Amino acid sequence: MKEALRLAPRGLEGVSPNPLVGAVLVKNGAVVGRGWHRFFGGPHAEVEAIRAAGEKARGADLYVTLEPCGHHGKTPPCARAIHEAGVKRVFFAARDPNPLTRGRGPGFLRRHEIEVRGGLLAREAEEQNAPYFHWRRTGRPWVILKWAMTADGKIATRTGESRWISGARSRSLAQGLRRRVDAILVGTGTLLRDDPVLLPRPPKGRAPLRLILDRRGTAPLDLRIFAPVTGVQAGPRLYVTAQRAGTRRLEELARRGIDTLILPEWRGRLDLAALLDHLGGRGVSQLLVEGGEELHGAFLDARLAQEVVAFIAPRLLGGAEAPGPIGGRGLGRLAEALPLTAPRWRRLGGDQCLEARLIYL
Repeated sequence: MKEALRLAPRGLEGVSPNPLVGAVLVKNGAVVGRGWHRFFGGPHAEVEAIRAAGEKARGADLYVTLEPCGHHGKTPPCARAIHEAGVKRVFFAARDPNPLTRGRGPGFLRRHEIEVRGGLLAREAEEQNAPYFHWRRTGRPWVILKWAMTADGKIATRTGESRWISGARSRSLAQGLRRRVDAILVGTGTLLRDDPVLLPRPPKGRAPLRLILDRRGTAPLDLRIFAPVTGVQAGPRLYVTAQRAGTRRLEELARRGIDTLILPEWRGRLDLAALLDHLGGRGVSQLLVEGGEELHGAFLDARLAQEVVAFIAPRLLGGAEAPGPIGGRGLGRLAEALPLTAPRWRRLGGDQCLEARLIYL
């Protein structure tokens, strides 16, 4: 099962909103097949392992990090493939929180006299798939706040220049984050400062949903993200604004193939919880927020983010007017500071990258 857990993250940049899954087939004490879920819509880990094992799968034991599915989705049910391959026993780590499939696969296998046991390294498997379990249990996507900053905590100069604070290796990892998620969100400030396109480079699999958060409805439509898409599949775009956005603007966005979502306002901010409810309902399990201090602060003030990825470059900018990564109301006492759990530090050339999860007390 540890080997299956090691294999599962190989699908990190291609499977969402499906979970990461690894599988290992063992016969007579030897591994005869390995597999992992490689991309959304592709064969599941169990099928990959069975194909790798061939005839050796008959009479083997299967170790898989998530219970085998028992329903027909984008692929046929894994439970049926396991039965047809002649697998003798199945050991799975975590139960699937998806009500559509939970328990159906193990039930099918037991009815066909295949021994099934669950719970082996379940906590490790759930931790590995925390974004998927969060989405299934709450109906909202797992939110990742990402930024690059200098050692003195600045994400841009006082004049707004930010390209490039981090080095090439940090930017490469940031592109991997874009390939991992289902949607990427940017606010008006970042739009004006960086004019981003928000597409992973290089692409891999399907393109993420690109979200433009423009509460006042004033972002210039000559920015690159608003350009009509021709020739290349760039994925869907969603313009998120308040009721005040003009009809003419919304009609022009529709002409360019951009959908619109009107959200209510609360104390001068868009209702981010309503946005997450909408995204979760349309299959977005992970959302990457590439915002500035105002947008990051809004997510943290509302306790709506689950993960932080911060790239820290060994340079100083200074300046009282140079922005930092987090604004908003903030906290008044050190005792109220939000703890980061399981922090992971990585050295990326001269930069450091901090990856950690948030705890709300």
